[in-house]
Amino acid sequence: MASSEEIRLPTSRGAQTFQALNDSSFRRLWAASWCYYVARMMEMATLLWLVLDLTDSPGKVALVGAFRTAPMFLLGLAAGTLADRIPKRRLLLSAQTLTASVAAALAILLLTGGVPFWYAYIAIFISGIAWTTDFSSRRSLLSEWYSGRRLVNAVSLDSAVLTGSNMMGPLLAGLLIFWLGFAGAYVVVAALYALGVLFIYFLPKRTPQAVQNAEAPISQFQALKQLRANRTIWAALIVTVALNLFGFPFQQMVPVIARDVLGTGSVLYGLLASGYGVGAIMGSLLIAGGRFRSHGTLYSLGATLLVTAVFAFSFSEIYWLSLLLLFAAGFGMSAFSILQPVIVLEAAPPGMRGRAMGAIALAIGFNPLGLIVLGQLAESLDPQKSLAILTGTGILVLLAVRHRYPSLRD
Repeated sequence: MASSEEIRLPTSRGAQTFQALNDSSFRRLWAASWCYYVARMMEMATLLWLVLDLTDSPGKVALVGAFRTAPMFLLGLAAGTLADRIPKRRLLLSAQTLTASVAAALAILLLTGGVPFWYAYIAIFISGIAWTTDFSSRRSLLSEWYSGRRLVNAVSLDSAVLTGSNMMGPLLAGLLIFWLGFAGAYVVVAALYALGVLFIYFLPKRTPQAVQNAEAPISQFQALKQLRANRTIWAALIVTVALNLFGFPFQQMVPVIARDVLGTGSVLYGLLASGYGVGAIMGSLLIAGGRFRSHGTLYSLGATLLVTAVFAFSFSEIYWLSLLLLFAAGFGMSAFSILQPVIVLEAAPPGMRGRAMGAIALAIGFNPLGLIVLGQLAESLDPQKSLAILTGTGILVLLAVRHRYPSLRD
């Protein structure tokens, strides 16, 4: 949808990379994304290190991620349905207000005394509920504003923030834990969430504040059945399930490997985890300025690169090699995370886009299963061997899926 606030776009390569920022509405949404995504990754890194410090248990550390992503499985389709029927700006504002409130409450608890490790599970689960709503709303909102290459550019820039937060969030968390302790780090997390709420509040109301979808009501499972008939969307969902089962759980083992294998403290752990984000943001900016047409190929190869790099990371006992491998994993993740919503939003009918993103959220909800398996393997074997088993299986699964679905080879 064209905006009266848009400026004629220059044609230079740099201007193509950042063309969505010519739109003032997108600039405000982008600023809100920086606050929200960075705070989200700081929160995750802080709670991972807190639970590791309190329990010294890889299995309990893995449960932090499981509680974060469990709402995706439980509520993903419901959140997608809401995104099709309630103004998306209102949903974003509600989700981020909830997240800021929970973060402020936990910051107060940490400031006033020690907390049991399971408080982290409660806080991250509620944040996960808000993230599920945000995930279905934010990208489908962009599909109302843009289409074609402009949608790819807008999603790429939003993904650059999401992936860049993987760089900034853990690094900031590690430094703040070292300087201010867990309580100080969480105060900063709560402040960033609150700032993001303000940006969303002042976001211009570009879309009508009315029900967006005039179709008859449709159940969540009817929506999933309709999406199942679209082989392009279904292939994207299967890759998402595979990566969340066999790839993304690795993030919960990074603090364990950093401390117990590489012998680092919180600062070098934050730097190590941020290497993943550096690769991701570089890949996102490359895609944002490019004219890539083979979306399925880039999407599936990006997912395969991520799992392959993490598989190699599981064998490394050298800090800088581990950092380089996580950089490569982040580069693969950027291709996966950008093309995932683009493929799904372009293949879904306009009235089903929120539910299509809800189906992606449901697929992401398989992540807790992978985390539980990884955590139990790490308890009985060790973090590196368990990670090698999980990601080695993931490589084989992704290669088989890519062979099965031609849309993943364009």
